[in-house]
Amino acid sequence: MNEDGAATVDADRELAIHRRLMRFGEAESTVAPAWVARDTSVRSVERHLNGLWAMSDESRDDLVTEKGLPHARASVLNLIATVPDLDGAGRVVRTMLELGVRHPSRALVLVAEPSAPAAGIDASVSAHCHPAAVGSDQICYEEVVLTVRGEPAEHLSGVVAPLLIHDLPTLVWWPGDPPFSDPTFDQMVDLCDRLIIDSGDFSDLALGLRRLASLRRRSGIGDLSWRRLGWWLELSAQFFDAPRFRRYLPNLNRLAIRYAVPSAGAAAQSGRALLAQPLLYAGWIASRLAWKRHAAVQGLHDGAFRLRMEGRYEMVDLMIEPVPTDALAAGELISVRLKSLGETGAAEFIIDRDGDEATVASNADGMTALLRRVHMEQPTEAELLAGSLVAERHDDVYETSLRAAAIILASAVEAEVA
Repeated sequence: MNEDGAATVDADRELAIHRRLMRFGEAESTVAPAWVARDTSVRSVERHLNGLWAMSDESRDDLVTEKGLPHARASVLNLIATVPDLDGAGRVVRTMLELGVRHPSRALVLVAEPSAPAAGIDASVSAHCHPAAVGSDQICYEEVVLTVRGEPAEHLSGVVAPLLIHDLPTLVWWPGDPPFSDPTFDQMVDLCDRLIIDSGDFSDLALGLRRLASLRRRSGIGDLSWRRLGWWLELSAQFFDAPRFRRYLPNLNRLAIRYAVPSAGAAAQSGRALLAQPLLYAGWIASRLAWKRHAAVQGLHDGAFRLRMEGRYEMVDLMIEPVPTDALAAGELISVRLKSLGETGAAEFIIDRDGDEATVASNADGMTALLRRVHMEQPTEAELLAGSLVAERHDDVYETSLRAAAIILASAVEAEVA
């Protein structure tokens, strides 16, 4: 393809992304015409944002007002979302439109085009308002879409910093596969208080887990894959709330985890990214019980592996395997089985998922108990993101689970290579 043809493809791609992002301005909650400018400056965008909520007068009908008075802006944080491609644009729009009413923020959506032939910045600013409750005042917030082309795209933190509301926490949501080796990614990490990613999107899960484990020293981390495990962590912990079961916990000697992969071409499609949730669950158990890696019984192959772990009192058999199914999203957990040895016999603790429900059961000392059905509907991405926005900057349980998951995967991969 010649240079003219490549430029046309890039221009078409940019236009498609821009049109999809402009859905922000079509939302019913928009209360003022979107301000759109091509080849503008950061100073112009900043000036428009500062004047958007000013008191209205008869000569300024573009301000956000109601009955002659401005709405009250309610921003609790700065949220920066990056858009890697056209699919990412649609994903960001869907998620952030659903998110805004619950977590009003100054939202900045960034489309970086460093390879564009000409440098420049295109911007769109829209304001949205929702009633906080029936009969209450409106809650308002802004959304800014920036397409940054050429050399400025290599310095995104400098473009974004003047547009942030000072004294509010800044969170960066990076949907898709983060470019861990890109200097621009490092800039955004240094800019934010918390980085939100989805480890299930990583193209290289082993590298991604290692990088996250090191990034935690610079920024808090929110992982949407970890939040998807909420039900599993809670139900697993509930087993050992009962004093008669708690004695089995230190003696766990087997953990078997099964997770969903697509039924069509399961072996080919069960890539490492689908291991994010099972690995984080295994990392959680291992970190809570201070398990250490000992030996690989079966290296990673077609999404399955088996390790021997060193527990406090027992050697532990850890098994993770994929199950072809179209009933659940790829990467979701299907079942967890924990076995333990006790002074009076063995015990097994089971969570089996079927669609949006799970069967929870225990079998201790030859007696089956706690056989019950639990609703396990998975939250939307907006709900997962919302939970990450209000979480503490550092989640110590996640961070220790993450490190353990990275070690477990490294052991399985090393055995695969050997």
